[in-house]
Order: sequence, then C-alpha cells, then structure tokens
Amino acid sequence: MKTIYLVAILTVWGVSLSDTANAEVPNVTMPAEHRALLKSHCYKCHDATEQSGQVRLDDLSFTLTDIETAERWQKILNVINAGEMPPEEEEPLPNEAKTEFLADLSNLMVAARKKLNDQGDAITMRRLNRREYGNTLRELLGVEINVAELPSDTGTGGFDTAGQNLFMSATQIEQYQSLGREALEEAFALLAAAGAEQSFRYEPEESNERFRKQVQENLDALERAKKWADAVEAAATRPANAKIVAKLREQFPKEDAFRRQWKQIPGAPAPEDFGFQTVENNADKANRALGYQEGTGTGYMRPYDEYLLSLPNQDTGAWLTVMGGLNNSMTLFVPWKWNETLPGDYQVRIRLAHADDAPPERRFIEFGIHPRDGQILSTHEVTGSLANPQIIEIPLTLTSEHKTRENRQIFIREKGTLDHFTQTRQVFGEAKKQNGIGPTAAIWIDWMEIERVSEAAKPMPAGLAALDLPLNDTAEAPSIVELQSALTSFATVAFRGREPSPRYIERLTGIYDMHLKSGATPTSSLKETLSVVLASPMFLYLAEPAVDGQRRTLTDLELATRLAYFLWSAPPDDTLLDLANSGELSKPDVLADQTARLLDDPRASEFVHGFLYQWLGMERFDFFEVNRPKYPRFDDSTRLSAKHEVYQTFTHILHHDAPLNDLLKADYVVIDPVLAHFYGIEGYRDAGDDRELPDSRNPPEVDAQRSSGFRKVAVPEGSPRGGLLGMAAINFMGGNGEQTSPVERGVWVLRKLLNDPPPPAPANIPQIERLAGKVLTTHERLLAHQEDAQCASCHRKIDPIGFGLENFDAVGQWRTEDTYQVNDENGKPVPGASKTWTIQASATLHAGPTFQDYFELRDIVAAKSDEFAAGFSAALIEYALGRPVGFSDQPVISAMVESGQKKNFRAREFIHALTASETFQRK
Repeated sequence: MKTIYLVAILTVWGVSLSDTANAEVPNVTMPAEHRALLKSHCYKCHDATEQSGQVRLDDLSFTLTDIETAERWQKILNVINAGEMPPEEEEPLPNEAKTEFLADLSNLMVAARKKLNDQGDAITMRRLNRREYGNTLRELLGVEINVAELPSDTGTGGFDTAGQNLFMSATQIEQYQSLGREALEEAFALLAAAGAEQSFRYEPEESNERFRKQVQENLDALERAKKWADAVEAAATRPANAKIVAKLREQFPKEDAFRRQWKQIPGAPAPEDFGFQTVENNADKANRALGYQEGTGTGYMRPYDEYLLSLPNQDTGAWLTVMGGLNNSMTLFVPWKWNETLPGDYQVRIRLAHADDAPPERRFIEFGIHPRDGQILSTHEVTGSLANPQIIEIPLTLTSEHKTRENRQIFIREKGTLDHFTQTRQVFGEAKKQNGIGPTAAIWIDWMEIERVSEAAKPMPAGLAALDLPLNDTAEAPSIVELQSALTSFATVAFRGREPSPRYIERLTGIYDMHLKSGATPTSSLKETLSVVLASPMFLYLAEPAVDGQRRTLTDLELATRLAYFLWSAPPDDTLLDLANSGELSKPDVLADQTARLLDDPRASEFVHGFLYQWLGMERFDFFEVNRPKYPRFDDSTRLSAKHEVYQTFTHILHHDAPLNDLLKADYVVIDPVLAHFYGIEGYRDAGDDRELPDSRNPPEVDAQRSSGFRKVAVPEGSPRGGLLGMAAINFMGGNGEQTSPVERGVWVLRKLLNDPPPPAPANIPQIERLAGKVLTTHERLLAHQEDAQCASCHRKIDPIGFGLENFDAVGQWRTEDTYQVNDENGKPVPGASKTWTIQASATLHAGPTFQDYFELRDIVAAKSDEFAAGFSAALIEYALGRPVGFSDQPVISAMVESGQKKNFRAREFIHALTASETFQRK
C-alpha cells in the first residue's frame, strides 16, 4: 500500500519545517455526492457499531487536512481497486457510480500528496549532481571526467537537481577525492602537451593487397579441401567399408560431420596430408575451407570476394563492405607511441565518395570509437561522388579513458551494418537473395587522417590560471607565501567566489608539506593537496546558508551561482562573478541581460539536455531495445538522430525565442539527413543552416559536417511531423520497441502536454484473463479493458488519446494498418491466430470533443496552450530550484503563464519570468 507521508526537510543553516507550518493551504475535498454510495454500500459494515476489520467509515472526513485522513482514503482506494470490497456476498457497486468514485478519489489522492508534501518554497542544501560535478571540473580544469560511478541523482524520482536526492555519505568523500585527483592528473598532462601538434594519415588501399592475398589463400585451401573430401568419399565407397560407413552416415547425416569421422573409415586420408596443419581439429579447418565456395563455413564467400576484387579505384582507396574479405567496418588503431600520453582535441578528416548507383539510404557512414561496443558518435551523409569526392571533418576528444589501445580504436562503417550481431547477417542475407552475391559496395574511402589540435593559444582553465605557479617539477618548490596565495586563489575559484578561511589554507599547507616530506615531488604534492579542495563541502555542495533561521533574499554571489547552475549546470563565469561582487547582478535589467547571455552561450546546451531528458521522461527512450528484424530502418544511427531531434528542436526554439507552442504543432521540423530520409521529407539541402560556414582555411571540397547537421526544414502539406507528437523518439517511448502502447502514449500526453496527469496505476489491479489469447484489435482490447470500473476510471481519459496516435508504429513510422499475432507459451506464432486491420484513429476525449484522426487530435492538443505552459512552468521551477512544486508555487506559475501569453508564449519569456521572480531570488 502506498502511504502518504509528510516529508521532513532537513536543511543546514536554519531553515526548518516550522518555517512553512503556518502557510495557508487549500482544502482537498472529496465530492459530497459520493457520500451516498458509501452510505448505501459500506456504512452497515463499517460504522460505529460494526467496524468490520476495525475499519470505520461513517466518521470519515471528506476534507483531507492531515496524513491520517489521507491514509484512510488511500486504503479505500486500494481495496476497491483490488476488487476486495464490497465482499462477493454483498451487492456490488453500480458500475457507473464506481467509475466516477474511483476517478475522483484517485485524483484526490494526487492532490493530497502535493498538499501534504509541499515544502512551502523551502530549498534544501544539496550536493552537485553528476552532470554539474563533471561540468564544474571541466570549467575549473579544462578536462572531461567519467562520472558514471558517482552516487545516483534521482533516488526518489523527479529532476536530478532535487535536493532530497542529493545527499552524500562520509564514505563517498574518498571517491570524490579520487576523481578530483584523476582530473588534476589529466589537467596537468593536458597543460604540458598544450602546444603539441601531431598527425597521422591512413591510406586504406594498403589493406587491398592483404585482401587479395587472403582470397588467394582461401582459393588454394578450397582446392586442397576438395581433394581431401574426394579422397574421404573414395574411401567411403569401398565395399569393405560399407558397414561402418552406413553406421556413420546414420549417426552423422550431414556431410561435414561425416567427414569429421574420417579416422573411423579405413583408408581415408588425414586432412594434414593436404596441408591443413593447425592445433585445432584439422577436419574442421578443411570443412571451413570447403565452405568458401558458397560461404557456408567461413566469414568469407567466394562470389562476394570476387565481386569485391572487381571494384574500381582500389589502387587509391578501399570500399566499405558489409561482410567479406575487407573489414565490415574500416577501423583505424591510433598508434600507441603516437598518442600514449596525449589527451586533447583532435580533428578527423575522411575523404570519401559514394558509388554512382548507391541508393540514397546507403549514402551514410557512422563514425565512432571502440567498435567492440559500437559506440556511434556521429552519422554523416556522403554527398561526394567518385568523380568529385568530399572531405568530412569530425571533431574528436581523447581523454584518460582512451589510454588503452582498444579504447583508442576509431572506426567508420556504413550506417546500419553492424549495430547488432544479427544485423550483418540480415543485411547480407537479404541482399544475397536478390542478387546471388551480397550487398553491393556503396562507400569508397580515399584516406583518413587525424590531427591533434594545438591548444597553445587557448586560455588556461580558470582553476589552473588561479594557481599562478610553475606546474611541473623542473621549477623549484614554491615558497610558503606563494603556496598559500596559490591555494587561496584556487579554492576561491573552486568555491565559486567564496574565499576560504585562513585556517582552511593552513590545513591545506600542512597536507602539502606532509606529501613533500614523504618524498613526493612538488607537483605531485600540489595535486594531492588540490584534490582535497575538490572533495571539500564548499566545492561539492550548493549552499545558501540562512541567517538566524530566517528566510532571506539571495546575495548577488548566490544568485550568480543559482543562475549559472540553472542554465549551464556549471559554475558562474568571470562576468557573472564580477557583476555579483559589484552588487549589479540583482538589478532587474542586469539580471535579464545576463539570463539572455547565458542562454546564448553554448553551455546552455547543458540546460537543454538536462531539463528536456527529465521533463519529457526520456529515460524510457534508453530503456527499450528495438525489434531489429521488424524495424530494420530504425538502426542505431536513426535512433541517435531521433533522440537528438528532441534536443535540437528545443534548442532552435530557445535560440530563436520561438513560441513554446511549436512543441505542440509546427510547420517545420529540425532534422538531420538521417531523419529526413527516415521521415521521407524533402528539402533538407535547400533549407537554411544556423551553423557557421566551414572555416575559410579549409579547401573548397571540405564539408565541415554541413551534410550531417540539424536544420530547420519545412514539412510538406499533410505531413504528421512538426511538434513533439510527430517525433520518432516520442512515439518510440510509447511502446516497448516491438508494439505500440496507446496507454503509455495517452499517459505521456496527459502528463507532459496537457498538464493533467492521471493518478498512478494501482499495483494490485487484477489482470483481465478473458482477453488472454484473443485475436482482437488494439482498440477492441482496450475497450474491453474499460468494462471494469477499476480500469475505466482512468483509462477513459487515457485511451482515446492513445488511439489517436496509433498511425505511428513502435518506432514512429507512419502506417495505416496494424497486425496482432497470438503466440504460444514458447513465443512462437499460433497458426491462424492473427488479425490485420485498418487503423481507425478516431475517438472521443473524456468530457471533451470527438476527433476523426491524428491531425484533429493534434489540433485539440495544440489548442491547450495555457495548460501546456503551466506544466512547462512548473517543471522549470522544480528543475531550477531543486525542490518539488507545491500549491505555494501557484502564484509564480500563473505569473509565468501570464508573461508567456503576453509574448505569444515565446520560450525565453518563461525563463526570464522565473529568474526575475521572488521565488527564484530568495532562500
């Protein structure tokens, strides 16, 4: 049973629950008309006299003002949902009245939770979450550190900025110090190699000669294997061997298995006599060599290899292939000696072209690192031809994570050929059925080069610059005065403008001396000392201490920190700190200007990704694997692009201050070439491009990812795209990777777009056994589900919306038909137990209008601008302030929506309204 409880907010520096205890709260009341239902069906067993099960209901208050009353109502909801009450021998509740009762009570409990858990706008001191910690180290030291092993940020749900989740135990301090030490090691190494410039060029045609040699070896082995097989067969046909051969053929009916028993056939020669000499079973080796003829026993296949050898341009480059003699992904090991100790930024350049007859869907390459894990970093459309190749430039950052040889292996491969171990076989098999050979080559690679970008002219990271010390062991150790000054400056930057106490610096100096006296070098001693700073509470925690336990307005320095972590998930920069120190930041016009500046900065992408991922519930997108054979077009590149579409669309809206309503319905999409092809939208190359043009220093043929970036593209008339509802990522989340779920989709729309979340589904709702194995359409199945009042109370709101989205399949492709197949207990299709139907996306919303198709449903949702704006505003408050939104936030939510209405719901107006509010600027 879910129990409602009042969350006690434990804060540091004086803010306690007593500060909000006297806040005025609205009543949460069960509609009085339901009293008659309880009286007619419940009171006779649960009144002052009977109290069956020690439960009394006749004195139950219909207004929830305390936890005890809420818990009593929760018990009623639980037992009715579970079908436990009324008892079987008693008259059941009328279905319609039961449905209305459960609907109202479910919504009542949601409202009660919000009321009884309202913090009254108190903000809990919290540690930096993973994203913020990593970004803070990056701003301080200029390095990227893997923070995946840090404590979880979302233990009780909500945003990863929520203070109640961001606590820390003493045992984790050592973990933070270790990560800080790792960051310092890399920062010092990066600084030492700042001016290093290195390059490496790979000519793939070098592999062609090895391929030719391998093919010749395979052909030679094939001929030797044929001779051995013929000799074994000759021995088997001897009359004297008839009895043993008959027995072996009965036991081993397959030819390769039969040949493997050659020792039992008198006179049969050994495979070693034909040159098959290895430590393995040489009969297996000979059998595999025989398979080369048709590709049945080896990774190579003669017809395909011979096709590959016939391809043009092999003297100057190589072709990417799906399977066969060449690698199915052309890989490049970064030489060990060249990059053994040099983390940093690199530029990868690839000169390439597509075959003249390559279909559009095969003119893409995937770029990534560590092909064993298949981690795709980016996907690029190949627009160059053999007559006029192009050069694609791709940025790459190598960190301490890439020290080992296998973790520094970068790869390029044709899109959708090696996402999963079954995919290569599927792609190859389908092509072979069509042409008898296999997939034709589509992408030709001329060369690849990697160049390390010099960082000599790059400004030193703020933390290292603050030290103002020689950061190597060639210089003398600093004096005590120099050391204390350096530690003070570093800690002040690390503590986001707060200067440490002299006592703190004395203790750090003692730690430095201890390491120095133990034999460590000055640089090593300094790194150990600085790692202590990076594990200090003033670094790890965002603290806004109260004065005498009273609420107060933030200082300008605190405001700078809150603003920066809201919009950058990173510490304030020098501009913000200077304005804070001068007392200017809190002035309304200055704060508005700085809010706009932060949104214009590239670091605002941290807000876009951090906020959207959690607001839209995109963890579900990462949870499910897709049924690859069923949806071959939704490969890893398409999936990655679909996810990025959500972020890029919001980035476009934020950057151009477009209406927030464009997320509900728009006449454009923000897509890359992968999605343009997936959606079937023309005009990508004709669309404008917000990004900068290629660097003028590059030759004209260089394509600096212009063929692969996201752009705003107009959608054609009648397209279902434009807005969140038409995105593949959103529809993918409304299913399980194989089938759609109208329920999941309907719930998502109610929660995220209409600000009308249904109550959580009870855990003890019984399954409807009568539907098991029935050949029903999705619509029929859900309508049958609604015949039960426990289900209907919520599903009458949810399901109609889901029906309206059924034209999107499980990966967001548009469809007009669907099929249901009944499977047996082993997951195999039951013959004749399937049904195909034309999708009818019409429905009537509960207490709302009827729509005939998806487009009418989208218009209905798009008309709910105020509701969407209110939900967006509440999410912004929760994300920015790190606490749940409660009834006490309604005034600021209303003010944000009102500001948005006056500015045509422009996205930035909501952020400006929040940062200008008293709620944002107070402790």
